[in-house]
Order: sequence, then C-alpha cells, then structure tokens
Amino acid sequence: MGSRVCLGACDGIKFHGVNSYNLVTAKVKFPSLPKKWGRHQRPALGLDIGSHSIKIVELANSNTTRTIRCIGRALVPPRAIVDGSIKEPDKIAGVLRALLANLRPKIRQAAISIAGYSVIVKKIIVPYQDEEEIERNLIFEAEKYVPFEIEDVYVDFCMLNREHEKDSSTEIYLVAAKREIVDEYATLIQEAGLSPAVVDVDAFALGNAFEGAFGLVAEPVVLVDIGAQKTNLNIILQGTSLFARDMAFGGEQLTEAVQEATGLEYADAERIKIAGSEDAEIMKEVTQVYRELCSIWAAEIKKAIDFHKAGSSAEEYPEQLYVSGGSAFLKGLAGLFENTIGLPVKTLNPLHGFTAGHGIEPEYTSAVAPQMAIATGLALRTWTK
Repeated sequence: MGSRVCLGACDGIKFHGVNSYNLVTAKVKFPSLPKKWGRHQRPALGLDIGSHSIKIVELANSNTTRTIRCIGRALVPPRAIVDGSIKEPDKIAGVLRALLANLRPKIRQAAISIAGYSVIVKKIIVPYQDEEEIERNLIFEAEKYVPFEIEDVYVDFCMLNREHEKDSSTEIYLVAAKREIVDEYATLIQEAGLSPAVVDVDAFALGNAFEGAFGLVAEPVVLVDIGAQKTNLNIILQGTSLFARDMAFGGEQLTEAVQEATGLEYADAERIKIAGSEDAEIMKEVTQVYRELCSIWAAEIKKAIDFHKAGSSAEEYPEQLYVSGGSAFLKGLAGLFENTIGLPVKTLNPLHGFTAGHGIEPEYTSAVAPQMAIATGLALRTWTK
C-alpha cells in the first residue's frame, strides 16, 4: 500500500514514514508574509537543486526587517540530474558541500522541492466531507488518478474551498510523489550535512515566493518559472493556488537549439543565448531559433492558462504574468510572451522587500533574484500564517 498521511489543519501536506523524518509537500494555502517565526516551526534553508545549478537562500526575520542572510548558487555537471532524477549523486553532493562551505549558512534544516514526472498534483472531488474519512480512503481514491504503482509513491492531500462544498463531496488537492525520487534528494542533502525538514512542490514554492515579496494580491496572477529542463506554472489568487502545472521545456532546450544552429560548443551557445554575440551571422541564426522556440513556449503557457480559464469563473481569470528562472534574462522574452499570451509580463523579483545582509552585495542579489524564486519560496516555507 502507498504511504498514509497525517495532516493537521490545511497548512501543508505531510508525508510520513520516510526514513526518520517528516516530508512536507504542496503548501496550497501560502502563509501571509511577513510574519514572525512560528514558535513550533524552525526556520528552513531554501535549497533548490536544479539540473543546471544548485541555489541556496537563507532568510532572517525580525519585527522591523526581513534580511537575506546568505544567497548563492553553483553549477552542477551536465546531465548529472535528468528529468529530476539524480544520476550522479556523488558529484551533486560535492557541489552542494562546496557551496555550503562557501556560504556558511547558520540554518542546517533544509527545505527542498520536486517537480516533473515524479510528482502528481491534481484537484479532485472525493465523496467525503470529514477530514479523517478522506484520510482513511485516500489510497483508494489516489489509485484512480496516480499513473504509478500505489506502493511506489507517497500520497497526501489538502482540503480546498470548504465554503463551496456540495452534498457530501469535498474538493481536495491530491499529491503523489515517487518514493525513489523523494528518497534520492533526502539522502543527498543528508550526505552534505543537512537535515531534510520539508519537501515541497516547485510550483507551490514559487507561489510562496511571490506572496513573500508582494503579499496577497486582489487579482489572479500567473507565475512561470523557466528552469533548465522544465517549467513550473502556478496561477494564484490571494494566497491560494488555483491551477498548477509542470511543462517539459526549459533553457537547456534553447541552448541545444542554438548549438545545433551555429555549430558552437555548448558553453559558448549558453553564453550567447543570454549575452548575445558581435558576430552578425551567428546572431541571425540565434535570433531565428530564439523566436521559434520561445513562441512554442508561449503557446504552451497560453494553452495551460486557457485550460484553467475553461473551468473557472471570470473572477479567476489571471490579469498579470510574472516570469522567473534563468531564462527570465532572455532579451525580448517579455514582449514575445505578451504578444502570444495576451497578458502583461513582468520579471519576478522574489527578494523584493528584503535587505541584503552583512557581506552581501545588493547588486548581486538583484542580478540573481529571478533565478532564486524557488529557493526563496522554500526558505519562506516554515514562516507562519
């Protein structure tokens, strides 16, 4: 049987029975920020382990200021992580240990997140209203929707929209995560000297980061984080996730397309993708590839938004799109997305309202902030409501 769950209130989804610690995923109702640290929750180190780089954010909160205590990233070897699966754990652990040694964070409890094929997040209706009854029948309900053997996943849920319950049914978020992937990441961070405290879902960490920076906004917004191999989308309204989806495209795809079109080495293609080139012929090829591929990305994002709108009321139609991740730096991306998707586009700064701590250059935090959205959301994960 799949792992059963124990969920208190609706402040997070908790997987139990994973080694000797609790794993928490899918914070559906994000905490209102800024707030004081919770008495019963230790602060967590935001740790985003991506296929291109590892990002770390450590935050501190007082009555008057919110401070970035440490922030940094380190590149990981190519293909060491593929589709969210760690192929070379020793190399990744080495990169993580080196980054920790350089940043020297005070917090040793880490919040991490997963995405892609290894995690299923789905809104479903279950024929129960009582939370304990949902828990007792969760494995049975999950088997209808999870495309894996149920004994190979951790499952949990969060109840949604109690005020909209009809008859004896309840809308919930069902979350299922592959055991082998969750355990891979938990083992990795333990080997690097950290304690796994929280496992979240990338899209929900992204929503947490947005709320941490801008609070509860009155209109629905689309958050899009373009990573190296995958893109996370989350449509949120006043702290609640309305729709979340992972999409199988990212900056690595664009780098490979540039490499194929120009014949350049991968590292050179990566550099030119962001910074451009003085070679007019190369830039002609790059621009053509860029427009074609980014137009496909925009079409996929629009398709996801339209799918959400088809099942939602007009009050839940998004009014703004924020983009983050390494590809947020691509020149002209915002304009291309605006033309295709039909929404105004801004670059997300998840560290808006935070003060750079001792020894941290504000210019550095501004430069890397869009890449730190997931890590920032994870660092905020244990801040109280």
